[in-house]
Amino acid sequence: MIVISILFLCLLLLCPETALAGSKYGAALWVTQLLPTLLPFFIAIRLFDSCLPRVTQSRIFLLTGILCGYPAGATLVSNQYDKGLLSRKQAYFYLGFVNNPSPMFVLVFCGTTVLGVDSRQAAILFFLLILASLAGSLLFLLLASIPHLPGHTYFSFRKQTQPAVCPEDAAADADTLSGRLDKIILDSFILLVKIGGYVIIFSIFGQFISHFPGSSPSAGILCSGLLEITSGVSYLQTAAISLHAKKALMLAILSFGGLSAAAQTGSVLARSELSILPYLMVKAGNSILAWLLIIFF
Repeated sequence: MIVISILFLCLLLLCPETALAGSKYGAALWVTQLLPTLLPFFIAIRLFDSCLPRVTQSRIFLLTGILCGYPAGATLVSNQYDKGLLSRKQAYFYLGFVNNPSPMFVLVFCGTTVLGVDSRQAAILFFLLILASLAGSLLFLLLASIPHLPGHTYFSFRKQTQPAVCPEDAAADADTLSGRLDKIILDSFILLVKIGGYVIIFSIFGQFISHFPGSSPSAGILCSGLLEITSGVSYLQTAAISLHAKKALMLAILSFGGLSAAAQTGSVLARSELSILPYLMVKAGNSILAWLLIIFF
């Protein structure tokens, strides 16, 4: 951590113009793309959790994470794991499956704005993203079930806790609706501010990578996408490569999620006993499967 801090400070001091450009770029992406697309979903999910606590304990409810984007899916999975509703292996399965970019981000920003494709092709792109995430998570579940595989005991561990008891409706109504709504909006906005900070930091690193001499367009985009998906994907808009190559790179980047989304997910998982390393393994597998799917399609 000390080495990364020193490196980041040196980059800011030695190349202030590039750092400022990356910071402005990340801030603009957060304001124009992430804030309007993610904030309404975060508020809606927290309203469900506040008003319908029994619904949020259902595993079907985890699928709503697909609608919200990073790291909302991780928040839902972590909450159910902390309540003892999921085993550790099941938690990693759902993390790889539901913790993905939001459909609005994929359909509107990635499909229409960046690739310039129609709504049908953008919907196919999102379908392939979800299909690759499900396939990669199922593959992880299968491998983690092999008795002699290293780490089998770790993945199979189930928390010895009882599911949390839902509060009575009378207790849930103790606070006023406006007071609960204020807290929900504040908590959602705080989460979005944290996401914005990660986006800006990793956009700065991405800006330095994009100016690295001797790198090919595809390699530069892939490296930027591995850091932060919004920046990496946006560079595809003006990249001098074919549309099919853009789709393949985009799907691989979206399936992995980037280190920025991983850092956001790690901050959510830090409150539980879940580790970020198995999550990264699942997402890396998802990325490879997504790239293979777009190649075959």
